[in-house]
Amino acid sequence: MINYITFKNRKIEILIQNNNKHKTALFIHGFSSNFIVFEPIIQLLSKDYNICAINMPSHGNSEIAPELMNMESFKDIVAHFAQTFNLQNVTLIGHSMGGGIASMAASILQEFKILDKVVLIAPMNRTMLIFRHLWPLFFPRTYEEYTKLVPILLKNPEIILQNEQLTDQMKQYYQSESTQRRLDVIYQWGSRMPEEHNQEVVDLGIASIAVPCALINGDHDGIVNVEICNNHYKKLNEKIIPFVIKDAGHNIWIDNWNQFSNVLVEFLNK
Repeated sequence: MINYITFKNRKIEILIQNNNKHKTALFIHGFSSNFIVFEPIIQLLSKDYNICAINMPSHGNSEIAPELMNMESFKDIVAHFAQTFNLQNVTLIGHSMGGGIASMAASILQEFKILDKVVLIAPMNRTMLIFRHLWPLFFPRTYEEYTKLVPILLKNPEIILQNEQLTDQMKQYYQSESTQRRLDVIYQWGSRMPEEHNQEVVDLGIASIAVPCALINGDHDGIVNVEICNNHYKKLNEKIIPFVIKDAGHNIWIDNWNQFSNVLVEFLNK
């Protein structure tokens, strides 16, 4: 069920599925995305987990909130959500920017003694700065500009670009005035994401993770050097367990669902 919570007088869109399980999977989306992208993973885990997800400020149908567009606020929203709904036995699952948020939020959920595991899918981290020259592609305003971003996100961009239904949806998305108002705020935040402060707080979060943590990358991610990324995480936290999905880009589960889902389930079942 999609609903809303209030955080600092702003409406935050949330998803809650009470499947009467003793474990909860909490999903955190990436930059300029929303929790809908997790739909196949949510379906996969619903038989064993209660499902929760958060759309960060200005994303999805959450209220546009320029003052909340920072990593600290995102982290605090996760903590507020967990406390509000008294979550227990939580597995944090974050993709891209959401992986950075999950790394930061993990320490708080550990203090609450409610965190079981963390799954970081192509997570935001300082090694991505190697690809900073590609960052302008992450701010599309039209469908045509979006088509230049997709090959960075997917090894097989035709999955989206040759799907007539998806392309029509994306064209309508960028033609919407409401979308453009949201992107004004999201992209202002995006321009600040590479700043050193944001890299430092994510590093501190990675180092603080004390529960089992999977780092899942795709071998064809356009903004991740897998070897450098894995070495960075292991240097910060020896307990990190790295996985590499073959023939997959940044949105790993879209490119190679079979290997991704097998790796995810095997890790969660350990």
